[in-house]
Amino acid sequence: MSTSDAPTAPPAHAQPAPRPPRLREIDGLRGLAIVVIAVYHIWFDRVSGGVDVFLLLSGFFITASLLRSVDRTGSVAPLAFAARIVRRIFPPALVVAAASVVMAVLWLPRATWIQQLGDLLAAALYYANWHLAFNSVDYLSSNNGASIVQHYWSMGVQTQFYVLWPLLIAAATALAARTRRSPRRTLAAALALVFAASFAFALWETAENQAFAYFDLRARLWQFAAGGLLALALPRLRTAFSDPTAPQAKWTAALLGWAGVAVLLAAGFFLESTQFPGLAALWPVGGACAVVIAASLSPGAGAGHLLNTRFVQWLGDLSFTLYLWHWPILICYLSATGRDTATLPGGLGVLAAATALAAATNWALERRLPATGLGQRTKRGAFALGAAFMALALAACAAMAGYIAFERDRLAEAANDPGRYPGAAVLAEGVEVAEADFTPSTLDAALDYDPALSGRCNQTMEGYEPIRCDFAPAADAGEESDGDEEEDEDGAADGAGAAATVVMYGGSKIWQWLPAVLDAAADRNWHVIAFTKNACIIETGQEALGEERYRSCAAWNDAVVAEIDAIQPDLVLTYGSRVGYEAYETFPDYTDRYEQLLATGTTVVALRDTPSPRFDIPLCVDLNGPNANECTVDRASYYDEGAFEALEVPAGVHKVDLTGYICDGDACPPVVGNVLVYRDDAHLTNTYAATLGPYLGAELADALANPAAG
Repeated sequence: MSTSDAPTAPPAHAQPAPRPPRLREIDGLRGLAIVVIAVYHIWFDRVSGGVDVFLLLSGFFITASLLRSVDRTGSVAPLAFAARIVRRIFPPALVVAAASVVMAVLWLPRATWIQQLGDLLAAALYYANWHLAFNSVDYLSSNNGASIVQHYWSMGVQTQFYVLWPLLIAAATALAARTRRSPRRTLAAALALVFAASFAFALWETAENQAFAYFDLRARLWQFAAGGLLALALPRLRTAFSDPTAPQAKWTAALLGWAGVAVLLAAGFFLESTQFPGLAALWPVGGACAVVIAASLSPGAGAGHLLNTRFVQWLGDLSFTLYLWHWPILICYLSATGRDTATLPGGLGVLAAATALAAATNWALERRLPATGLGQRTKRGAFALGAAFMALALAACAAMAGYIAFERDRLAEAANDPGRYPGAAVLAEGVEVAEADFTPSTLDAALDYDPALSGRCNQTMEGYEPIRCDFAPAADAGEESDGDEEEDEDGAADGAGAAATVVMYGGSKIWQWLPAVLDAAADRNWHVIAFTKNACIIETGQEALGEERYRSCAAWNDAVVAEIDAIQPDLVLTYGSRVGYEAYETFPDYTDRYEQLLATGTTVVALRDTPSPRFDIPLCVDLNGPNANECTVDRASYYDEGAFEALEVPAGVHKVDLTGYICDGDACPPVVGNVLVYRDDAHLTNTYAATLGPYLGAELADALANPAAG
């Protein structure tokens, strides 16, 4: 699901000082933009650029409104401004957020509930843009499903803009007064500076980290600044074209207006979401500017004939609430039907439902609520009104959290009998298994990994330095250190007294074996040390591939080998093959790395990689059941069974293949021995990996006992 666009209508204002005549075309522009947004989302799964139009319009209206306040009172009146924003934005946005909680529980798979709850909470507290930004670059969240409130990222961006903009305009006004310069010229210079700095930053961040840049306020401020500059420029443009009946004005307005509409309609066909918010965003921003300028030069002419029609104006009036509703309804429809995009009838149904709910929400919260006077008369009343609606959304999130906790406890209690959850023993030893709910449940599967994987015991995709984690032997197994701690009294931290030192070396698909290794270490008094880095294999020569992640991986590998040489471990557990994004086994040339490790005097165990289904197993099980063919993968599609056995490795490297403890002879099922095998689309759950401990331990012990037999 592509990243979404979200409009917000400008806040309602108290009667200001004299202002230019209202341009009805802008309301029509909103209506056209929301149609484009919805159509591209529903049927094409594409970003339309509509969000950029609404950010521009927010900058346009808010700048003009704050300037009128300065003209009227000498101040931006921040509390009065904030009260208007709260009255206008909070009730509809928070009611839809609360309703989305209910929709998530009713129609979205359990495997997504914890993710959805975090997203819903971020939406209710108006930091969804930063929440989504950091999750978008989280290696462990790479296969998260679409959020039911993903579109609330723009609400976060705009709320943060509402905080910053009064400060900017107040500072520019104060500077103008101090320097005896024109306030508008001073503000224009400040906005131009914001535009230039933010746009330059957007270009850089889009090239470096587009997934983060899309949600980053810093990369979006230029769009608000463009709206502010447009508000300042319009009076001069009207003066330059002072006779709206002149052919020059009419032709210019017609050309600009229709060109702007054409750009808005076509941008989604030619622009990809990965191009925003960089150069691609100039198209919808420029198109919207053209429409506004055209309407100012010659109201009602050119594109105004389209934008001023009753239907488009009505859609403009509904644009805020229609956007709020269309996305959660679309996500629930796609989840219920198992589709990636809507059919024509299904999409029309989504639009119809969203429009009906938008009209009802608009009538109740944007018309009737203000008419009652509730929270409308004083600033204190406005903030109390906003707090009440926020409490509603937070209460809904709390109820969802309580329900998740209840379900977790219920399922955990059912899983207390270890005899009913043998896991890999079913395949390894033919153990009989009683019928029971599988564990971990899909509620917890995504989090069923060792927490050190996302903490200080693991290097990121961009990091260069090795991070050492020690796991103490024997009775203290499972306690880790970062390698910098002083030796404790019994010597456990540095492995003193351990029967052997075992190093785990590789990426997340080596780290996934940690529960199995620790199980073996506890029985055999081993000291375990881990060096892991996300998405990094041990092949030499990666620095020549050019990308930063390959350069960092190559440097990290060399540094880890140096660390291993200093440690002088008895055994190193690392990769023997790779099942990556291709979803079939490949054999990178690890020979040079094996030789480097063997030169340190250690024994090397090369572990055959586990299957990577490349579709979310817990989600599939939620939708289809634990025995569904849709969630079971053909073993032969991953492996040429003779290939690993025939792989040539240097003497002293022991090849270990535990595939038979994950897959049966024909298939790799999602649940084995009442234990869910995968936590995502590639990695074993901690729970299942722990059941592999006896079998991996036996292989490692054999390699330690017979170092030359590999």
